Amino acid sequence: MNHMNFNSRRILVTGASSGLGRQMACQLALQHHADLILVARRQEYLQELKVELESSAGIHCQIIVADLSQPEDVERVFVDATAYGEVYGVILNAGITHFGKHFTLPWEGFQTMLATNVTSVVRLTNLFVPYLLERNSGGGIMYVSSMAGLLPVPYQAAYAGTKAFITNFIQSLQQELRDDPVSLTVFSPGGIDTAMTQNSKLKFFENTALLQDVVPCAHEALVAMASRKLLYVPGHLNRAQLFLTRFAPRGLVGLITQSTYKKALASA
Repeated sequence: MNHMNFNSRRILVTGASSGLGRQMACQLALQHHADLILVARRQEYLQELKVELESSAGIHCQIIVADLSQPEDVERVFVDATAYGEVYGVILNAGITHFGKHFTLPWEGFQTMLATNVTSVVRLTNLFVPYLLERNSGGGIMYVSSMAGLLPVPYQAAYAGTKAFITNFIQSLQQELRDDPVSLTVFSPGGIDTAMTQNSKLKFFENTALLQDVVPCAHEALVAMASRKLLYVPGHLNRAQLFLTRFAPRGLVGLITQSTYKKALASA
């Protein structure tokens, strides 16, 4: 298949109100002149972004206020997005984490994480893949996973588990769809310097090489999606780290991560 062309196409972005999702939406509008379907829980942030991008980029934004941990909201995202024009691309970026000892995560919190990070993603995949195949427009879906889905991450155990599921589920599905006119891309960043990081226990990593600036990260994400990469890890340091872990025992990789994250937890 040819590369995706976002120009004047409708692209849906979940988790669009802040962080990586917001930055990808801005770049899609300003650099690719894409029309956007912005999905997040906070209406005031979505409305502010809509006004900003429609004014500065001359594109059209549809906003959908939704909590993707709620099944009825997930269904409504698909219905509302497809009711007002053809959807060409989907970026499933919304996700939540827990940084701390696993057994301090309430069961309800784990269920919410599972619903947001896994169940909603599978359901939207089940809805959008047949939709894109039926239209035969050469569209695609990008899944924002994480390096936590490729490596053990103590103190983010549940989050790492959800991202490992998405990484393996989508890579498996890619092979089932290899002869079909739709692309699935797994985008797996490491830490990103966003407001969420700055306002959390992960602030320990702020101003270190372990956090990638959100602007180049978003750019790499859109390039990976457009070029239909199967799995893409952004940032030279992240790729080097992932390469080196191939030669180290799994237990040693986990021990190094445990030591680093334990210090971050203690400093919070």
